[in-house]
Amino acid sequence: MTAEIQVHELFKKYPNGTEALKGISLEIKKGQFFTLLGPNGAGKSTLVKILTTLINKDSGDFSISGINPEINQSKIQKIIGVASQDNEIDPTEKVKNLLVFQGRLFGMNKPEATKRANELIQLFELEKERNKKASALSGGNKRRLHCALALVHRPRILFLDEPTVGMDPLARANFWEVITQMNSRETVTVFLTTQYLDEADKHATEMALIVDGLIQYSGTIIDFKKMVNSTGELSLDDSYLHYIKSLSNQESTKN
Repeated sequence: MTAEIQVHELFKKYPNGTEALKGISLEIKKGQFFTLLGPNGAGKSTLVKILTTLINKDSGDFSISGINPEINQSKIQKIIGVASQDNEIDPTEKVKNLLVFQGRLFGMNKPEATKRANELIQLFELEKERNKKASALSGGNKRRLHCALALVHRPRILFLDEPTVGMDPLARANFWEVITQMNSRETVTVFLTTQYLDEADKHATEMALIVDGLIQYSGTIIDFKKMVNSTGELSLDDSYLHYIKSLSNQESTKN
């Protein structure tokens, strides 16, 4: 498989001067379901924002589907879909209109955009909300709408930053059914960050663990579990907790 996302030695500082990313290197293959894990403040969202061209890196290089963002940023934006943590949705507009408008932004004519909007409303079970203003939606339905907006233009690569926060269990199950089908049937590459490790354990195959701006592990989820416990019988949640605690103990010993 060819690499869809290549990252080499990315560095980024916060405005206060502290380092958010300290030389991140990753390679994600086409069609992989990849998850980036780590504690709050580890640098996950910063990395996602750089890879989706929302903020600039300080140094290092990356490419998306072989495209250099410094040469053709607009081309990258056309082949990726982004569902970030921030529900940046016009609160005064109705659900269907938002989806149609998104399609028009990506060059669809009105009938095409309307057809795609109706498909996504059905996929994400937003039929009852189609004529509601975004401000009237529950938190979980806003997240579903936000994810639907990221899929309007049928992206090749999908970035999901904490996508299911606020969704009830049934909505989460429906959401992952949609995403896993896209990944398996349409070979959409998925880049997920989540604090729900059961989701990553169930759906992703590859992972990286970032702590304090550094990649501590990169490889398969199965191999990570075996690294933590030779039998590999622990869940990803338990393996993650064991590993994070061991890193913390190592730092305490150094100090």
